[in-house]
Amino acid sequence: NIHWFCCCFLLGFARLAGGDGLCSGRVEVHSGEAWTPVSDGNFTLPTAQVICAELGCGKAVSVLGHVPFRESDGQVWAEEFRCEGEEPELWSCPRVPCPGGTCHHSGAAQVVCSAYSEVLLMTNGSSQCEGQVEMNISGRWRALCASHWSLANANVVCRQLGCGVAISTPSGPHFVEEGDQISTVRFHCSGPESFLWSCPVTVLGGPDCSHGNTASVICS
Repeated sequence: NIHWFCCCFLLGFARLAGGDGLCSGRVEVHSGEAWTPVSDGNFTLPTAQVICAELGCGKAVSVLGHVPFRESDGQVWAEEFRCEGEEPELWSCPRVPCPGGTCHHSGAAQVVCSAYSEVLLMTNGSSQCEGQVEMNISGRWRALCASHWSLANANVVCRQLGCGVAISTPSGPHFVEEGDQISTVRFHCSGPESFLWSCPVTVLGGPDCSHGNTASVICS
């Protein structure tokens, strides 16, 4: 209807919600009245490519597993998208109804775009392979929170940077830079991933991420 069309035109049809910035998070589409999550069932990388391009977030880096960025209220978009990857926006992609009109799923589809992909170590240490872990999130470098930071996460960072394996994850302000912006993203790496953004993600609350509580790593 006209009301639904106007809402989608003004607000956009797709967004990534619950992540740290506009370029990562749970895939949601606007129904004209509310934002509704899209099921991770049969969700593909070409569909993610269309969403990242539509949002001005570069290319899709990964489609994550079903660990939610935030709890869903149970409502799920009743269609599956069949994008080829070249469409100008998600609205243009072919869609098919979910079987029985209901999308049964283990979680919402989640996407990480390339604007949320670079990692480096800011170091006051003795080498380029130790320091505070920072990630480029939508064009801004942010330190990662140390709460729930694991050796498995650190191993992925070391591998991604060509720095061998993680020896330790020092706690406390070993490498803290004054005035750092701290991200509330929490990674759930199992260890063998090649890139940090390939790991499932959730978002922590602000109180867990006070200044000085930043993730760090010493690689081999």
